[in-house]
Amino acid sequence: MNPVLNTAAVSIAVGCLVLGCKWLAAAVSGSTALFSDALESVVNIVSSGMAMYALYIGAKPADATHPYGHAKAELISAIATGAMILVAALVIFQRAILELSAPKPLVPLLGGLGLGLLLNGLAGGINLIWALYLRHVARLRLSPALAADAQHLFSDVWTTCGIVVALLGAALVHWPVLDPLVALGIAAQITMMGGRTVLAAVSGLLDEAPPPDVTAKVQELVGEHASGAIEAHDFRMRQAGSSSFLEFHLVVPGAMSVEAAHVICDRIEAALKKEKPGLIITIHVEPEAKAKHEGVRLR
Repeated sequence: MNPVLNTAAVSIAVGCLVLGCKWLAAAVSGSTALFSDALESVVNIVSSGMAMYALYIGAKPADATHPYGHAKAELISAIATGAMILVAALVIFQRAILELSAPKPLVPLLGGLGLGLLLNGLAGGINLIWALYLRHVARLRLSPALAADAQHLFSDVWTTCGIVVALLGAALVHWPVLDPLVALGIAAQITMMGGRTVLAAVSGLLDEAPPPDVTAKVQELVGEHASGAIEAHDFRMRQAGSSSFLEFHLVVPGAMSVEAAHVICDRIEAALKKEKPGLIITIHVEPEAKAKHEGVRLR
Protein backbone atom coordinates (compact mmCIF):
# COMPACT_ATOMS: atom_id res chain seq x y z
CA MET A 1 0.00 0.00 0.00
CA ASN A 2 1.40 3.43 -0.93
CA PRO A 3 2.04 6.13 1.74
CA VAL A 4 -1.08 8.16 0.88
CA LEU A 5 -3.34 5.11 1.22
CA ASN A 6 -1.62 4.24 4.50
CA THR A 7 -2.37 7.75 5.74
CA ALA A 8 -6.03 7.44 4.74
CA ALA A 9 -6.29 4.08 6.54
CA VAL A 10 -4.83 5.52 9.75
CA SER A 11 -7.28 8.43 9.41
CA ILE A 12 -10.16 5.99 9.72
CA ALA A 13 -8.66 4.43 12.86
CA VAL A 14 -8.05 7.87 14.40
CA GLY A 15 -11.61 8.86 13.52
CA CYS A 16 -13.03 5.82 15.29
CA LEU A 17 -11.00 6.62 18.43
CA VAL A 18 -12.20 10.24 18.41
CA LEU A 19 -15.80 9.18 17.79
CA GLY A 20 -15.66 6.81 20.78
CA CYS A 21 -14.52 9.66 23.05
CA LYS A 22 -17.12 12.09 21.74
CA TRP A 23 -20.02 9.65 21.78
CA LEU A 24 -19.26 8.72 25.37
CA ALA A 25 -19.00 12.45 26.18
CA ALA A 26 -22.46 13.07 24.69
CA ALA A 27 -23.94 10.06 26.50
CA VAL A 28 -22.69 10.98 30.00
CA SER A 29 -23.53 14.68 29.66
CA GLY A 30 -26.79 14.62 27.68
CA SER A 31 -25.58 17.77 25.91
CA THR A 32 -26.97 18.70 22.48
CA ALA A 33 -23.73 20.49 21.63
CA LEU A 34 -21.65 17.42 22.47
CA PHE A 35 -24.06 15.26 20.48
CA SER A 36 -23.53 17.61 17.52
CA ASP A 37 -19.79 17.26 17.83
CA ALA A 38 -20.08 13.47 17.94
CA LEU A 39 -22.27 13.48 14.84
CA GLU A 40 -19.64 15.48 12.98
CA SER A 41 -17.10 12.79 13.89
CA VAL A 42 -19.31 10.18 12.20
CA VAL A 43 -18.99 12.26 9.03
CA ASN A 44 -15.21 12.36 9.56
CA ILE A 45 -15.00 8.57 9.56
CA VAL A 46 -17.21 8.14 6.49
CA SER A 47 -15.32 10.85 4.59
CA SER A 48 -11.98 9.25 5.52
CA GLY A 49 -13.25 5.95 4.15
CA MET A 50 -14.37 7.63 0.94
CA ALA A 51 -11.03 9.42 0.67
CA MET A 52 -9.18 6.11 0.99
CA TYR A 53 -11.31 4.51 -1.74
CA ALA A 54 -10.86 7.56 -3.98
CA LEU A 55 -7.09 7.45 -3.45
CA TYR A 56 -7.08 3.76 -4.37
CA ILE A 57 -9.03 4.46 -7.58
CA GLY A 58 -6.98 7.57 -8.36
CA ALA A 59 -3.71 5.66 -8.07
CA LYS A 60 -4.68 3.33 -10.92
CA PRO A 61 -2.69 3.97 -14.11
CA ALA A 62 -4.29 5.26 -17.29
CA ASP A 63 -6.02 2.64 -19.41
CA ALA A 64 -7.92 2.36 -22.69
CA THR A 65 -11.16 3.76 -21.24
CA HIS A 66 -9.47 6.38 -19.02
CA PRO A 67 -6.45 7.61 -21.03
CA TYR A 68 -5.91 10.57 -18.66
CA GLY A 69 -5.91 8.40 -15.54
CA HIS A 70 -8.32 8.28 -12.60
CA ALA A 71 -7.10 11.21 -10.50
CA LYS A 72 -10.45 13.02 -10.57
CA ALA A 73 -11.87 10.31 -8.31
CA GLU A 74 -10.35 12.33 -5.44
CA LEU A 75 -12.32 15.41 -6.45
CA ILE A 76 -15.55 13.41 -6.55
CA SER A 77 -14.75 12.11 -3.06
CA ALA A 78 -14.22 15.68 -1.84
CA ILE A 79 -17.64 16.69 -3.22
CA ALA A 80 -19.27 13.73 -1.47
CA THR A 81 -17.50 14.68 1.78
CA GLY A 82 -18.80 18.24 1.50
CA ALA A 83 -22.33 16.97 0.86
CA MET A 84 -22.21 14.76 3.97
CA ILE A 85 -21.00 17.70 6.04
CA LEU A 86 -24.05 19.68 4.88
CA VAL A 87 -26.38 16.81 5.80
CA ALA A 88 -24.82 16.62 9.28
CA ALA A 89 -25.32 20.38 9.66
CA LEU A 90 -29.02 19.96 8.86
CA VAL A 91 -29.45 17.21 11.49
CA ILE A 92 -27.68 19.32 14.12
CA PHE A 93 -29.80 22.35 13.22
CA GLN A 94 -33.04 20.40 13.61
CA ARG A 95 -32.10 19.03 17.03
CA ALA A 96 -30.89 22.43 18.25
CA ILE A 97 -34.16 24.11 17.25
CA LEU A 98 -36.14 21.47 19.17
CA GLU A 99 -33.95 22.00 22.25
CA LEU A 100 -34.32 25.78 22.03
CA SER A 101 -38.09 25.45 22.25
CA ALA A 102 -37.76 23.61 25.58
CA PRO A 103 -34.22 23.88 27.05
CA LYS A 104 -33.41 21.14 29.53
CA PRO A 105 -31.16 21.66 32.60
CA LEU A 106 -27.49 20.75 32.24
CA VAL A 107 -26.15 17.91 34.36
CA PRO A 108 -23.73 19.00 37.15
CA LEU A 109 -20.32 20.27 36.05
CA LEU A 110 -18.64 18.10 38.71
CA GLY A 111 -20.55 15.09 37.40
CA GLY A 112 -21.45 13.98 33.88
CA LEU A 113 -20.89 17.35 32.21
CA GLY A 114 -17.34 17.68 33.51
CA LEU A 115 -16.48 14.15 32.40
CA GLY A 116 -18.05 14.82 29.02
CA LEU A 117 -16.01 17.97 28.55
CA LEU A 118 -12.79 16.16 29.49
CA LEU A 119 -13.51 13.41 26.99
CA ASN A 120 -14.34 15.94 24.31
CA GLY A 121 -11.15 17.86 25.02
CA LEU A 122 -9.12 14.66 24.67
CA ALA A 123 -10.80 13.96 21.33
CA GLY A 124 -10.01 17.50 20.18
CA GLY A 125 -6.33 17.09 21.03
CA ILE A 126 -6.12 13.85 19.05
CA ASN A 127 -7.84 15.53 16.11
CA LEU A 128 -5.46 18.50 16.15
CA ILE A 129 -2.32 16.34 16.05
CA TRP A 130 -3.68 14.20 13.25
CA ALA A 131 -5.03 17.17 11.23
CA LEU A 132 -1.58 18.81 11.24
CA TYR A 133 0.02 15.62 9.95
CA LEU A 134 -2.74 15.06 7.40
CA ARG A 135 -2.37 18.58 6.00
CA HIS A 136 1.39 18.01 5.63
CA VAL A 137 0.84 14.78 3.66
CA ALA A 138 -1.89 16.38 1.51
CA ARG A 139 0.44 19.21 0.48
CA LEU A 140 3.35 16.86 -0.10
CA ARG A 141 1.32 14.43 -2.22
CA LEU A 142 -1.01 17.02 -3.85
CA SER A 143 -4.08 15.12 -2.65
CA PRO A 144 -7.46 16.95 -2.68
CA ALA A 145 -9.09 14.07 -0.80
CA LEU A 146 -6.63 14.24 2.10
CA ALA A 147 -6.73 18.06 2.03
CA ALA A 148 -10.53 17.99 2.39
CA ASP A 149 -10.20 15.50 5.24
CA ALA A 150 -7.62 17.70 7.00
CA GLN A 151 -9.77 20.81 6.56
CA HIS A 152 -12.71 19.03 8.13
CA LEU A 153 -10.61 17.94 11.11
CA PHE A 154 -9.28 21.46 11.71
CA SER A 155 -12.87 22.70 11.71
CA ASP A 156 -13.73 19.95 14.17
CA VAL A 157 -10.94 21.11 16.50
CA TRP A 158 -12.27 24.68 16.56
CA THR A 159 -15.77 23.34 17.15
CA THR A 160 -14.54 21.30 20.12
CA CYS A 161 -12.80 24.32 21.65
CA GLY A 162 -15.94 26.43 21.27
CA ILE A 163 -18.12 23.75 22.83
CA VAL A 164 -15.89 23.29 25.88
CA VAL A 165 -15.72 27.04 26.56
CA ALA A 166 -19.44 27.62 25.97
CA LEU A 167 -20.61 24.70 28.11
CA LEU A 168 -18.28 25.67 30.94
CA GLY A 169 -19.82 29.13 30.83
CA ALA A 170 -23.35 27.76 30.64
CA ALA A 171 -22.74 25.54 33.69
CA LEU A 172 -21.17 28.38 35.70
CA VAL A 173 -23.95 30.92 35.02
CA HIS A 174 -26.74 28.29 35.01
CA TRP A 175 -27.93 29.21 31.53
CA PRO A 176 -28.82 25.90 29.79
CA VAL A 177 -30.09 27.64 26.64
CA LEU A 178 -26.41 28.10 25.66
CA ASP A 179 -26.23 24.38 24.89
CA PRO A 180 -28.59 24.42 21.85
CA LEU A 181 -27.28 27.87 20.87
CA VAL A 182 -23.77 26.44 20.62
CA ALA A 183 -25.15 23.57 18.55
CA LEU A 184 -26.67 26.12 16.15
CA GLY A 185 -23.27 27.79 15.88
CA ILE A 186 -21.71 24.43 15.05
CA ALA A 187 -24.33 23.85 12.34
CA ALA A 188 -23.58 27.24 10.77
CA GLN A 189 -19.84 26.73 10.93
CA ILE A 190 -19.78 23.29 9.33
CA THR A 191 -22.29 24.46 6.68
CA MET A 192 -19.71 27.03 5.56
CA MET A 193 -16.96 24.42 5.63
CA GLY A 194 -19.00 21.90 3.64
CA GLY A 195 -19.86 24.55 1.06
CA ARG A 196 -16.20 25.54 0.62
CA THR A 197 -15.18 21.88 0.25
CA VAL A 198 -17.77 21.31 -2.49
CA LEU A 199 -16.89 24.52 -4.38
CA ALA A 200 -13.15 23.76 -4.31
CA ALA A 201 -13.71 20.24 -5.67
CA VAL A 202 -16.11 21.45 -8.36
CA SER A 203 -13.46 23.95 -9.52
CA GLY A 204 -11.07 21.03 -9.94
CA LEU A 205 -13.60 19.03 -11.94
CA LEU A 206 -14.07 22.04 -14.22
CA ASP A 207 -10.32 22.08 -14.92
CA GLU A 208 -9.58 25.31 -13.11
CA ALA A 209 -6.17 26.78 -13.95
CA PRO A 210 -3.47 26.70 -11.24
CA PRO A 211 -2.46 29.92 -9.43
CA PRO A 212 -0.66 32.52 -11.62
CA ASP A 213 2.67 31.94 -9.87
CA VAL A 214 2.62 28.28 -10.96
CA THR A 215 1.98 29.21 -14.60
CA ALA A 216 4.66 31.90 -14.44
CA LYS A 217 7.20 29.37 -13.14
CA VAL A 218 6.35 26.97 -15.97
CA GLN A 219 6.83 29.68 -18.60
CA GLU A 220 10.09 30.71 -16.97
CA LEU A 221 11.44 27.15 -17.18
CA VAL A 222 10.37 26.84 -20.82
CA GLY A 223 12.19 30.07 -21.60
CA GLU A 224 15.36 28.84 -19.91
CA HIS A 225 15.48 25.45 -21.65
CA ALA A 226 14.02 26.09 -25.13
CA SER A 227 17.24 27.35 -26.71
CA GLY A 228 16.97 26.96 -30.49
CA ALA A 229 13.23 27.57 -30.60
CA ILE A 230 11.57 30.89 -31.45
CA GLU A 231 8.51 31.13 -29.25
CA ALA A 232 6.19 29.22 -26.91
CA HIS A 233 2.53 30.24 -26.68
CA ASP A 234 -1.02 29.04 -25.90
CA PHE A 235 -0.08 27.64 -22.48
CA ARG A 236 -2.85 25.62 -20.80
CA MET A 237 -2.48 23.88 -17.47
CA ARG A 238 -4.87 22.02 -15.18
CA GLN A 239 -4.74 19.98 -12.01
CA ALA A 240 -6.71 16.75 -11.45
CA GLY A 241 -6.04 15.35 -8.00
CA SER A 242 -2.33 14.58 -7.76
CA SER A 243 -1.88 14.75 -11.55
CA SER A 244 -1.04 17.93 -13.48
CA PHE A 245 -1.44 18.45 -17.22
CA LEU A 246 0.36 21.04 -19.37
CA GLU A 247 -0.09 21.87 -23.05
CA PHE A 248 1.59 24.54 -25.16
CA HIS A 249 2.75 25.29 -28.72
CA LEU A 250 6.46 25.55 -29.47
CA VAL A 251 7.47 27.51 -32.59
CA VAL A 252 10.76 26.47 -34.22
CA PRO A 253 12.55 27.55 -37.43
CA GLY A 254 10.83 26.11 -40.49
CA ALA A 255 14.01 24.44 -41.73
CA MET A 256 14.71 22.70 -38.39
CA SER A 257 14.64 18.90 -38.56
CA VAL A 258 12.12 16.86 -36.60
CA GLU A 259 14.99 15.32 -34.64
CA ALA A 260 16.38 18.72 -33.60
CA ALA A 261 12.93 19.93 -32.54
CA HIS A 262 12.46 16.74 -30.56
CA VAL A 263 15.73 17.35 -28.69
CA ILE A 264 14.45 20.78 -27.60
CA CYS A 265 11.15 19.26 -26.45
CA ASP A 266 12.97 16.57 -24.44
CA ARG A 267 15.11 19.23 -22.76
CA ILE A 268 12.06 21.30 -21.81
CA GLU A 269 10.17 18.25 -20.51
CA ALA A 270 13.11 17.11 -18.37
CA ALA A 271 13.36 20.55 -16.73
CA LEU A 272 9.62 20.79 -16.09
CA LYS A 273 9.35 17.28 -14.64
CA LYS A 274 12.33 17.92 -12.37
CA GLU A 275 10.48 20.93 -10.94
CA LYS A 276 7.09 19.19 -10.88
CA PRO A 277 7.35 15.36 -10.86
CA GLY A 278 4.44 13.57 -12.49
CA LEU A 279 3.59 16.49 -14.79
CA ILE A 280 2.03 15.24 -18.05
CA ILE A 281 3.21 17.45 -20.92
CA THR A 282 1.94 17.83 -24.48
CA ILE A 283 3.99 20.06 -26.81
CA HIS A 284 2.69 20.98 -30.27
CA VAL A 285 5.62 21.93 -32.52
CA GLU A 286 4.93 24.56 -35.19
CA PRO A 287 6.99 26.23 -37.96
CA GLU A 288 8.07 29.86 -37.78
CA ALA A 289 5.09 31.02 -39.89
CA LYS A 290 2.77 30.08 -36.99
CA ALA A 291 4.41 32.47 -34.51
CA LYS A 292 1.92 34.69 -32.68
CA HIS A 293 4.53 37.01 -31.15
CA GLU A 294 3.16 36.39 -27.66
CA GLY A 295 3.75 34.07 -24.69
CA VAL A 296 7.44 33.23 -24.18
CA ARG A 297 9.57 34.98 -26.81
CA LEU A 298 12.91 33.23 -27.30
CA ARG A 299 14.50 35.45 -29.94
